[in-house]
Amino acid sequence: MKIISLSVLAILVFSACSSSSIKEKINKTGDVAGQAAGEFIEGASKGVEKAFDVKVELNQNLKEKGIEFGKTIISSDSLGTDNLLVLYVIFNQAFDGTLTAKAFDEQTLEMGRAKLNVIGKKDEAKFIEFHFDPRTNINSKNKLTVD
Repeated sequence: MKIISLSVLAILVFSACSSSSIKEKINKTGDVAGQAAGEFIEGASKGVEKAFDVKVELNQNLKEKGIEFGKTIISSDSLGTDNLLVLYVIFNQAFDGTLTAKAFDEQTLEMGRAKLNVIGKKDEAKFIEFHFDPRTNINSKNKLTVD
């Protein structure tokens, strides 16, 4: 009877040690997997940001009128996909006029145009939005200009 009790006790102790060790390994594996997933998601989101790092060319005439651009964002409005151009505009001089944004495809064919009446005071800055036709899908290969 003592031998059976001792055998059962040894099995229980061994099981407890093994299960604790297994739990530790599972926790470590879960921790590593969680870190890897977090790094993957962060990297993927940065990749998306870079993919939409579209440059906007500003007409020389507007530069002379004191206009310059800061941050550029490509987004979607409620009707289209990546058809919204958001520009942070800096007014180094007072401005009251119409700005026209044009989008060109990879072959430099015009594929979209949007106009906006803009008023800005000297030393003011603000975001403005150009809503292109819903069929205009802006991507990193496109060229954008503002006249």
